[in-house]
Amino acid sequence: MKNKIYAGTIFLLSIALSIAFYIFRDYFKEASSLGLFGIFVVNFVSSATFFVPAPAFLTVITGGNLYSPILVAIIASMGAGLGDMLGFVFGFSGRKLTRKKLEKNPKVKFLEKHFQKHGALIIFIMAIIPNPFFDAIGILAGVLNYSLVRFFAIMLVGRFLRYWLLAQFGSQL
Repeated sequence: MKNKIYAGTIFLLSIALSIAFYIFRDYFKEASSLGLFGIFVVNFVSSATFFVPAPAFLTVITGGNLYSPILVAIIASMGAGLGDMLGFVFGFSGRKLTRKKLEKNPKVKFLEKHFQKHGALIIFIMAIIPNPFFDAIGILAGVLNYSLVRFFAIMLVGRFLRYWLLAQFGSQL
């Protein structure tokens, strides 16, 4: 029962963030005026909402024009990284809810084996490339019992590289 409440809470939090992002979208577009804190918040919210595209990259480009690109990349990747952990935790809690079914399914065992072997590369590439599917990768990593620390570290490096490039681009404007 506790796991169902936990998974439901995470899912509802993501839905609430998605709704808030939609309602206050104009505010989030202007969040770069809040400085580095605004960049952190926008990237957190953008990554914490499941499958909802958001213009978080615009805050990174704008921030790169105003602040040190490396500092902007660190702040943005930390915000996005923490937001992306919601998907991972949601997947992991879903695994706990359906553990017996997952353990018996040979397809899941096959997927889990190969994700453990090649997951680092998949996570890294998907974290660098701007796409709405990274939420699915986070959920999948959680469901397939991928290491939380390893997921976070690889995803953070990928996000940092993406945001550093965007901030560098912004610094040239």
